[in-house]
Amino acid sequence: MLCTSWSCGRVCLSPAVSISSILSPAVSITSISKTLMFNQQQRSNSSAIVMESPREQPNFELFAKKPYEPPSWASHLNPVPSHFFSLGHFPTPIHRWNLPNLPKNTQVWLKRDDLSGMQLSGNKVRKLEFLLADAVAQGADCIITIGGIQSNHCRATAVAAKYLNLDCYLILRTSKVLVDKDPGLTGNLLVERLVGAHIDLVSKEEYAAVGSLVFPYPPLSV
Repeated sequence: MLCTSWSCGRVCLSPAVSISSILSPAVSITSISKTLMFNQQQRSNSSAIVMESPREQPNFELFAKKPYEPPSWASHLNPVPSHFFSLGHFPTPIHRWNLPNLPKNTQVWLKRDDLSGMQLSGNKVRKLEFLLADAVAQGADCIITIGGIQSNHCRATAVAAKYLNLDCYLILRTSKVLVDKDPGLTGNLLVERLVGAHIDLVSKEEYAAVGSLVFPYPPLSV
């Protein structure tokens, strides 16, 4: 079984279960930065099995635009993106999760996309690498997206847009009683405001009424 890891960085466990007893020794609980600095010797000495995608090679040239070659199993897709922006720390490792009381011959593995980068933590960065490359190729100078008031997608989009010198406009859904109030600086809102994103609030009722309308692409007018 392969599970994507926690974008929010939290996991809920029974008080009787210790974190150290279920995560493999290859995962540093006290220092995530050490986990980011895996080397070949650490992997070979670890009692846990660490697997990485064979098509991904370590890449530390952040924010660079690079040509994209799809893996063989995706080569039939049409259209195939021609380029992507390197926005994350890839590849991320796969760790075996030593859960207690698993059925016999059952293994659980975690794809550690929470290590893809501090500001863009999680799997959101994977799609943004392609979406923003396409936007820049079409001459876009701003990005507009929508999500919940504490949307991880919106936070990641705001940070990625800042990296690429694009203006970012976030339309955030909230309750009707809060739509005319300042949303504050809590959680993802703090990060979004730190990177200069433009924030507009919309009530859930208004979004339900008009937010899912389908427009022509490219739009005839804005």
